[in-house]
Parts: sequence; structure tokens; C-alpha cells
Amino acid sequence: MTPQIEAHRGDSSNAPENTLAAFERAKRLGVPWIELDVHPAKDGTLMVIHDDTVDRTTNGSGVVCEMSVDELLRLDAGVQFSPAYTGEMIPRLSDVLQKIGSCATRLNVEIKASPPGFHVPQAVTELLHRFDKQRRHVVSSFDLKSLLAVRAIDSKLTLALIGNGPEILTHAEQHHLPWIHSSHTTMTGEMVARAHEQAISVNVWTVDDPATMPFWKAIGVDKVCTNRPALLARCPL
Repeated sequence: MTPQIEAHRGDSSNAPENTLAAFERAKRLGVPWIELDVHPAKDGTLMVIHDDTVDRTTNGSGVVCEMSVDELLRLDAGVQFSPAYTGEMIPRLSDVLQKIGSCATRLNVEIKASPPGFHVPQAVTELLHRFDKQRRHVVSSFDLKSLLAVRAIDSKLTLALIGNGPEILTHAEQHHLPWIHSSHTTMTGEMVARAHEQAISVNVWTVDDPATMPFWKAIGVDKVCTNRPALLARCPL
């Protein structure tokens, strides 16, 4: 089985991460999966950004959950990557679901954090239902409690636990999770086989070296998350 390719924060090697530009590039590549991250704005609106602050990826500064949606939308999330992307905004998850979620590409929506007073698992679940995508996309997190909170709202949503292979595989077995997203340095062929025996699919992150793709195929991983989706998608196996 050939592993499916997942574009980490979109085509993040060639466009600013977690922006519509990066997602559109990944969509045009025809990769089956796009990974993205969400944090809540001050009013709970889910914004697509990796860090809990805007400092690294935009021309602004501040904590995402302390900023209004209008403040966040006024920031430039592209200029620090390249002047060619000047004006690229931090998208809302609803923007992504509307523009990207309608195509064949599936989304891996990673819950990064649920600050005190916010209910990110509920917000993610409700938004997937609003766009009628609750059976198509995957919700992932390093935080098992967040995933179980999603399950309590909708037991049919597909969930993925992120982390180091041995630990997350044990939790996935205990809680009957359908996916594990493992650091590639902690995944082995034996663990892949064990996961598959329990009907658990395996994704490894973040793999950017095309020379390793034959290994991932040989041990049977289901998906490879990469910052270089164009390169890995055309890698001969």
C-alpha cells in the first residue's frame, strides 16, 4: 500500500503556512489530505494558525485568544514568508471549510489548545456539522481529553491522537480511536502491524526526505504528513 500524502499546514514550503494560499496550492497538487491547526479568537471563532500567538507568522503581536476576529483579520500572514504573499490573511476555519472543504481533499483539523473559558472541541464539532463535513474530515490533537470531548458530542467523528508512537498507540487501543498521528522517529513496523490488527490507521509526521518514502511504504503506514507535498507526491516508490 502506498502511503497517502498529507500537506502539513498546506503546501507550507512554497506558501505561508496555514493560509488559504498554502491550502489552494496543496489542493492543486491533488494531495488527498491537508493538515491545519486551530485556535480560538476572543469571541471563540476558530482561526487557522499554529501558534497561540501571532508573532511568528504575521506582522503583528499578541495572543490569539485575546484578540478579536477583526484584529486578527487585519494582520498580514504572508509578508514574512515572501513579499509575493503580502496581504494574505489568517483564515477562519469556516473560510477553509467553504473554500477547500468542498473539494475531494480531506482536512485534518488539529485542536492546538482550548484556553480556560473556551470550548474548542465543541466549536470544531459544531462547525463540521454546519458544513455537513462531520463524516469526511478528521479531528486530531495531542490532548486526549479534547478528543474525548469531541466524541462526547458526536461519537461518529473520526479522531486521531498525536504524539509518540508507543504512548499514543496504547491510548488509541484503550479508547478505540481510529487514527494515530505519530512522530516519525517513534514509529516502527512492529507498531504499524499492531495498530492495523486493531483497525487503527497510522500517520507519521513530519517527513520531508523523499528517500525515506520506500521505508514508510514497506512498513505499511497509511499516511505521511509533510511540508514538501509536491516533492513527496511524485517520489518513486
